[in-house]
Amino acid sequence: MSLMGTLGKVAMGVIVAKGVGKMMGSGSNSSSGGGLLGGLLGSLTGGNNTASSSGGGLSDLLGGLAGKSGSGGGLGGILDSLGGGSTSQSSGLGDIFNNALQGKEPEQVNDEQEKEAEILLRAMLNAAKSDGEIDAEEQRKITEHLEDISEEEANFVRKELNSPLDVEGFIKSVPRGLEEKVYFMSLLAIDLDSEKEAKYLNQLSQGLSISHDVCNQIHEKLGAPVLYS
Repeated sequence: MSLMGTLGKVAMGVIVAKGVGKMMGSGSNSSSGGGLLGGLLGSLTGGNNTASSSGGGLSDLLGGLAGKSGSGGGLGGILDSLGGGSTSQSSGLGDIFNNALQGKEPEQVNDEQEKEAEILLRAMLNAAKSDGEIDAEEQRKITEHLEDISEEEANFVRKELNSPLDVEGFIKSVPRGLEEKVYFMSLLAIDLDSEKEAKYLNQLSQGLSISHDVCNQIHEKLGAPVLYS
C-alpha cells in the first residue's frame, strides 16, 4: 500500500460524503451545466436510467471519474492538466490517481509522487473539515474504503481528520508547482455551500498565489460555482 493508493480511496470517500450535494450542476456558472462530476453524479441519482443495465451505482461513478483506460481522462486528466502538466504523460500523477480511484494498487510510485500524494491527501482532508462540521457520519463515509490500507496510513488519515485546521501551515508545506493541483483536490472535497468554505478556498488561493481567473477555470472544470466575478 502507498499514500497514492490511500489518496484514491479517501478521494472516493470524500466525494461520496461531501461531494454529491455540490457537484449536481445546478449551482454551476459554467455553460455546460454541471461539468465532469455533475453529469456522473446526476446519472446515479435518477438523471440517467441507462446505468442500471450496465452495473450502475458506485462502480459506474468510479469508472467515470477515472476516465477510459489509458486515455488520460477523468479526474486524473484534469489533475495532470493543472500547473503545466500534460495528459499525454502516461506515467504522470493523473494516471496513477485514476487507477487508485478504481481501487488498483499503484505498481510503481517514486518518492516524488508519494510526497505529492501526501500533500494532495492533506489538501482533501483539510478542505473536508473547512466548514468546521465534519461529523461522525462524514468521517465514516470518508474512511469506509480504507479497510485494506496499513495501520500507519489509517492513522495518518485519522490524525489529519482530527487535527485543528492550520491553513497557513499547510500552505507553507506545498511544493512549488503543486499549487493548482492542491486547489483542485481541495475543491473536490467540499460542498461549497457555506461562507466558511468559500473563505477557506479564497485564503488557499491567495496563499498559493493562484489568480482569480485560474481559480474560476478549475471550478468550471468540476461544474462548481465560481468564487470570483
